[in-house]
Amino acid sequence: MDRHSGSAAIVRPMWSWMPLAVLGATVIAMAAFVALYGPAMRERAERLKADQIDQENRALCEKLGMPHGSGRFGACAGILLEARRLHEERLAIEAAGIL
Repeated sequence: MDRHSGSAAIVRPMWSWMPLAVLGATVIAMAAFVALYGPAMRERAERLKADQIDQENRALCEKLGMPHGSGRFGACAGILLEARRLHEERLAIEAAGIL
């Protein structure tokens, strides 16, 4: 009977490590996923953002009477780009707690 109580004592500590082992395996799997697919996901997100900005530029410049392909469209898009850059700088400064 001592053998059974001894083996039960050995099994319990093993089961107490299982949640930690599962957590560790999950973290490793997530890290591998990010390492493999992260760069492609980031590139796609940047491409989508650039496409969205281009569509917004076209729509806003057309509303202002400067359609895509016109001589003034480039100047309009440049002004919008500068406005976005300044806005992003302001947001970064606010996020840093400077303002």
